[in-house]
Amino acid sequence: MRRRTIALVAVLALALVAAAVPATTSASTGAVADDHSQPEFVQDCAAEPPDDFDAPAGGNEVIGFVDGYWYNQPLEIDVEGGLTEDELDRLSARTAARFEVMRCLPAEDGVPTVEIKSREEFAKQQNGTFENVSTALRQADNAKFETMLLIDSESSSTEVREENRGSTIGGTYNFQSNTITIVSDDPDSLLIDEEVLVHEIGHAVQDQQFNLTQYDRATTDKDKGILSLIEGDVTFIENRYLDACENGQWEEPCITEEFGSNGDGGNQSNAPANWGLYFTQFQPYSDGPSLIQEAYDDGSWAAVNDLYEDPPRSAYYSAFPGSYGEVELTDIEVSNRSSDSWERLTFEDEPDYDTIGVAGISAMFATPIYESGGQFTIYEPRSFLNVDSSGGIDNFDPLNYNQPETEGWRDDKLYTYRNAANETGTVWTLDWASAEDAQPFVDSYKELVEFRNGQPVDGAENTYTFGEESEFDMAVTIIQDGDRVTIVSGPSVEDLPEIHDIELSGSENGDDSTDDGENGSEDGENETDDSDATDGSDDSADGDSAGEDGEADDQMTETESDDSDGPGFGVVIAVIAVLGVALLASRR
Repeated sequence: MRRRTIALVAVLALALVAAAVPATTSASTGAVADDHSQPEFVQDCAAEPPDDFDAPAGGNEVIGFVDGYWYNQPLEIDVEGGLTEDELDRLSARTAARFEVMRCLPAEDGVPTVEIKSREEFAKQQNGTFENVSTALRQADNAKFETMLLIDSESSSTEVREENRGSTIGGTYNFQSNTITIVSDDPDSLLIDEEVLVHEIGHAVQDQQFNLTQYDRATTDKDKGILSLIEGDVTFIENRYLDACENGQWEEPCITEEFGSNGDGGNQSNAPANWGLYFTQFQPYSDGPSLIQEAYDDGSWAAVNDLYEDPPRSAYYSAFPGSYGEVELTDIEVSNRSSDSWERLTFEDEPDYDTIGVAGISAMFATPIYESGGQFTIYEPRSFLNVDSSGGIDNFDPLNYNQPETEGWRDDKLYTYRNAANETGTVWTLDWASAEDAQPFVDSYKELVEFRNGQPVDGAENTYTFGEESEFDMAVTIIQDGDRVTIVSGPSVEDLPEIHDIELSGSENGDDSTDDGENGSEDGENETDDSDATDGSDDSADGDSAGEDGEADDQMTETESDDSDGPGFGVVIAVIAVLGVALLASRR
């Protein structure tokens, strides 16, 4: 398997994860080229280096030359004992030049500062990432993940986010400070993985050429759609770069680090704190390269560049190849139908809802496979893991988010409500191409409720409570009306009709889950500004809606402190289980 993939051994009797090591192996081996001829992966846009590797007249504007180094220029670096600062600078320049000749984009402003941090240090820095997030946003974030049955009622979703980032991020590019951070198991010796380096340098070049800060990524689905382009583009090159490393096509072997290989059991990446959040984040890395491949096949790099002018704004378009420009998604309106005792939360300069989309929905139903060690499956492992002809996980597109539960998805909006006791509830309405397309989602959500130990409520169809046997403490009801599905959650069954005016006697409730033509943000007295929060806090928040690794994931707006890494783009280490025959064949 490629270095990017972590092998998590399934131990069915105990837990899914027995070992986790990031995706790195030793430096590539193979024949080293004897001349300066261009390998086939080097594009025609690349300039031909002179024999003496002198700098060209155009400097960094020349494709294949960055900060004094050509893409095929020998560096003669001795990695024994690690790199020096000077060697790291030279390696970064040559890596950028290699990115250029594969992607046909110039790093006109050169290479950003590259710093290497230990995983322990990086993980510690995640503490407090969301410390300036308002109370209302925290409540909305917690309530959303409760409704998705991904984070239990007692846990803080922001803390889970921070823990996930610390264990699954291999590197980041900070577009505010123009710096690259590589997470290493031996930062003192400046050991580095060239594959991670090219990924982050790729983001820096993207930012120079396309201004990555320009995009609205305020909901989970928009975020994953935009990141399918941004992360898909650099991951596409990363895959090609690694192929060249493994096949010995560069003039010198690639420099890599054996992540997690220290014999004393020291610092290494671990399984994520929350599989559902991880799988949501990983969708652009898995499906994005296919989006890029499709555009590239249609019109080479010019067609890929055009995507930055009109990027896909939904994860649907990368999860379902060929759908971009062909499938029209909807923009549903969900009216505020709460009683006077509940208010719908609103946020200054942010949407008052989140759209979960394909990435989050698939993550919901894949999570039980990993949490249960294969004992409880909603998705069959064979359907979620993209197994190649050799029986291994396909490295180009490892996970399948194009499931029956997501194929007919057309839009969704999840709103959060709060009462005077500072309790929260949600209304999540999903729109489908047809009633038939909605059914797989409804059926799988019920299975997820079962997995979380939800119990049916007598006399209220498709309504559940979660008791002492569950980590969730709430009530939830599922209402399907044709091609619309509405899930209402709240502290108790009695609260559900107060949060959203519904009857709990059955699943056919007239227009209970359909659009009544009113936009939820224009619903009058119940639609209060969040500055009137019952806890007295200022629940508006400023700052960029993207998290540190480029995730806007749920309208989680944050105000960045001076010492924060700030919002940026990263490489999420692929924590993909290599499941044995027993797990692949297992059933609930």
